[in-house]
Amino acid sequence: MKLYGSTRSPFSRKVLVAAHELELLERLEFIPVVVSQTQTDPKLAQVHPLGEIPALLLDDGRLIHDSLVICEFLDRLAGGALIPIGGDARWDVLSKHALGQGLLETLVKLFGERKRVADPLQPIYSEAFTRKFFRALPTLDTQYRRLSNSFDVGDIAVCCALSYADFRFPQQDWRQAHPALAAYYEKASQRPSMQATRFVGDPTPTPALQP
Repeated sequence: MKLYGSTRSPFSRKVLVAAHELELLERLEFIPVVVSQTQTDPKLAQVHPLGEIPALLLDDGRLIHDSLVICEFLDRLAGGALIPIGGDARWDVLSKHALGQGLLETLVKLFGERKRVADPLQPIYSEAFTRKFFRALPTLDTQYRRLSNSFDVGDIAVCCALSYADFRFPQQDWRQAHPALAAYYEKASQRPSMQATRFVGDPTPTPALQP
């Protein structure tokens, strides 16, 4: 199986962490690609009509895309450990994932807006995305007061989002006001899957976020 992605993409990292946790990493051939809102890597364009990552090309030629869909495909392939098949537990995990995924998307958009310095609307969008980031943190802090030992696909999304925040906004200290979340993240970050998939490259300098 070929996984098209980027070592700077939190969505790609989410899949790589899941594959590591499921002991499927060796079955994936990672194909690094460079994408942006205006450019698509030619290698990726040949397999994905929208040119989005991550994208998983199966050995039989089928394409699985969207990070959650890929994670669930891998989870079923491995016997199911990260996403419950049914019951209330499934909806709890998927709802937790939705919050983590939303946080990921917000941070990616915020980083993109920080680079659009000539756009007169940039401050408006940046402020809106920043508010979303800070609104999500108290909810996550409350959540992880009781989820200190979990590590499912929802937790992976949350951890990848927080790691991306550290990577793209290294001057931002979100930990002090959210001790339960910080303690959980510190523990989860030591997992081999998180250590093996750390973001690669020097982050673009950005000022600290202001709530």
